[in-house]
Order: sequence, then C-alpha cells, then structure tokens
Amino acid sequence: MNSETWLKNRLEEKLQRNPSFSLRAFARLIKLSPSYLSRVLSGERKLSFKAATTISESLALNPKEKKDLYDLVLKDQSQLPAKKISQKKQEINNSMELTLEAFKIVSDWYHYGITQLFFVEGFKDDPIWIAKMLDIRPIEAKFALARLEKLGIIERDKNNKLIRTNTSLSTTNEVVSSGLRKFHKQILEKAIFSLEKDDIKERDITSITVAINEANLQKAKLEIKKFRKRLSSILEKGKKTRVYNLGIHLIPLSKNTEN
Repeated sequence: MNSETWLKNRLEEKLQRNPSFSLRAFARLIKLSPSYLSRVLSGERKLSFKAATTISESLALNPKEKKDLYDLVLKDQSQLPAKKISQKKQEINNSMELTLEAFKIVSDWYHYGITQLFFVEGFKDDPIWIAKMLDIRPIEAKFALARLEKLGIIERDKNNKLIRTNTSLSTTNEVVSSGLRKFHKQILEKAIFSLEKDDIKERDITSITVAINEANLQKAKLEIKKFRKRLSSILEKGKKTRVYNLGIHLIPLSKNTEN
C-alpha cells in the first residue's frame, strides 16, 4: 500500500457512512486544498510529509496510525537520495518515541492517578506500593514512573526523593484528541466497575434526563467547568488520603427534532 491508497481507503470509509460525502468535504476535513488532494488521489503527485502531518492532526491519528502514514510517505519518496531518506527516518523515529510516550500518559488513566498519589498522606516512592494503591500491575507502575520522569512531569530532588514538578505535558493535537478518547473510555469503564464494587458511601453516580434547548449547550459546558473547579477546591482541603476521579457527563439520548 502507498499513501495514495491510504487516503482512498479513508475517503471510502467516509462514503460508506455518508454516501453524499464529497471529495471537497474530505479535503476540508483533512485541511488540504481540493486540487492538491485530487492530484494525490489520481497519482499525479506524491503526498508530502507536511501534508501527512496536517492529515494526522486533522484526523486525530494515534501514534501507530501516524507512524504507518509517515512510513508510506517515506516509501513514496524513494527517489530521494539515500542519505536524506535515512535522516528523515531518524527524525521520524525520534519524534515518534516522544509522541508515543506522551500518548501513553494522556491515554492511560493511571498516569494521572500516580501524579495525584504524590499529594496523598504516606506516599511511597515504590512501584509495588503504587500498584497496590491503584490496583494495577507493578510493571505498569514502574514503566509509568519512568515515562513521567522522562517527560519532566516528575523528577528526583537533591536528596534523590521523587517529586512532582510544575511541568505541564505538551502534546500535539492528534495525541490529545486520540489519547483523551481512550482515557475517557477507561474512566467510564472504571465508573461501571465502581457502580458494582464500591459501597454507596464511597461513590456518587447520579444522572438526570431532561429535554433541552441546544442553544444553551455551550453555556452549560462552561457552568460544568466552573463547578468542577469549585468542587475540586472543596475536596482538596485538609489531609489527602485517597485519589478520586470526578466525571460529569452531558450527552444526547435522542435525535434532534429540527433535523
């Protein structure tokens, strides 16, 4: 397969879901000009690395999908000098290594759990202790600690004590988009598990079903954001003994009557 076929497959997937989907709509989706896209699909032009990056961000590809696309572009550029191809391969590998590490942190819930355990009374710099606290495997805790340290989110002080830093994880759009989808899916699965396992005194899972005016959705999302911050400030007061996740969902349960 080449990048031309890869793009055709993506377009066909869209057409299968929506027969009226057009080439121009696909070009808008992946943020390329219709004429450029048309030439690539017809084989008149090779997909560039710059265009591949734009596509990966627009479609929120995960690191593996992004790497596969880059490899196809590299294969299509085989007419380039061997030295230049080798340099490009190295650049891609270096970039993907950090991208994959960042994706793992964004997408696997326990990385956030570990960073919050640092504030819990009696925290231990021990993968086995961390694994027991979060109900994960010690090897997962060990790799997660190494990953967090590699990206500067945690570090060792002059006494070799592991501490949180003020560094925020910086990621590309596709890492955030695809990673957060996986993260929220994991959190929802853990909410279901908590519903079955945890005592009602330890959890609060409630919901309300209501007919709404969709014009007020953005206002509602802003109020939810404010509420999360207010509730977090209440929960964080005093001695910290456990890590919790606060999830509030506002989702459509019916189709829009105006469509």
